[in-house]
Amino acid sequence: MTRTKITRTLALTGLVPAGKLSNLYSSLLPMLALCMAGAAWCQPGPGFREGRFPSNPRAGAQPAKPAPVTPANSQYRFVTIEIPGATAGCAFCDAFGINDAGLVTGQYPAGSASNGFAWQNGILHTLDYPGAMDTYLQGVNNRGVVIGSYDNGVANTNIAVTYSFQSGTWTTLPGIPGYSANSGYGINDFGIAVGNAWQPNGVAWTWDPSSQSYSFFAVPGSAQYTTYPGALNDKEQVVGQYQDANGVYHGFLKEGETYTTFDPPDSTYTFAAGINNSGTIVGEWGNLSGWQEGFVRTSDGVFTVVDFPGGLETQIVGINDRGDICGESVDPKTGQWTPFVGFKM
Repeated sequence: MTRTKITRTLALTGLVPAGKLSNLYSSLLPMLALCMAGAAWCQPGPGFREGRFPSNPRAGAQPAKPAPVTPANSQYRFVTIEIPGATAGCAFCDAFGINDAGLVTGQYPAGSASNGFAWQNGILHTLDYPGAMDTYLQGVNNRGVVIGSYDNGVANTNIAVTYSFQSGTWTTLPGIPGYSANSGYGINDFGIAVGNAWQPNGVAWTWDPSSQSYSFFAVPGSAQYTTYPGALNDKEQVVGQYQDANGVYHGFLKEGETYTTFDPPDSTYTFAAGINNSGTIVGEWGNLSGWQEGFVRTSDGVFTVVDFPGGLETQIVGINDRGDICGESVDPKTGQWTPFVGFKM
């Protein structure tokens, strides 16, 4: 593994006060701006579903699929996250992270921009980096720190950023020399984070706040520039996906310098997106019929298919230590992705 130290400047760009919170979550939602109504979604900008989820291996129209029925669905109480002004015509509304307090973070399109959101107990509010054209929020830890990125409308430029709900501040991560775009996807309770930098090519990284440095890695045997980390836990177990020499995506688990690759049985591709402190992994996989389904993989390698009831396709992206999950599913009425939470029963 190569470790490169990139030191912050004394004047941190992006450290913008956004108000103090006397309590980590109870005071969060009233202080965030309400979601704004938006028009139909335009094309996604740099970083929007880029890196975290590579291009969908399945292309082309598909016939309607019957509502999925799996025994595992009964283990969850599913709640749809309603986004006024974005759900109708929402090509990509995503719930990416969930912590133990039930705080869900994600992003949604409104007009020509992407907005970040925070959702808790049925209430949703917009959370955007000040002055940014687009905000892409991803994972959130149990200390109330969310990671993601923002851009100011400059093509192929993204800046990795965190927001603390406790202190009400945004903080940018240092840029990586030679890469114009950088985005964080997961962050653990110690502030260690994972993400990707790209433009011109993609590189996977781990950020260590104690040493103020990035470490870069790739799954052994993966095709060049195709390692995409999704999340990590407090044990610094990292999950994600990589592409093999044949162009097929597989899930991986990184534990130090040891890599374990995995796929659900009969899968055509695997994206691993989330992991909790018990080592339970969530993600999506392609079945032999060409559909995306969600999965939950226990630490001993047992897969369970979990689909949002009635959805055409399902992606599970986040999981907390209770086993609650979040993600998005295709609404059969609109054909659009709709975010959801699945509370473990």
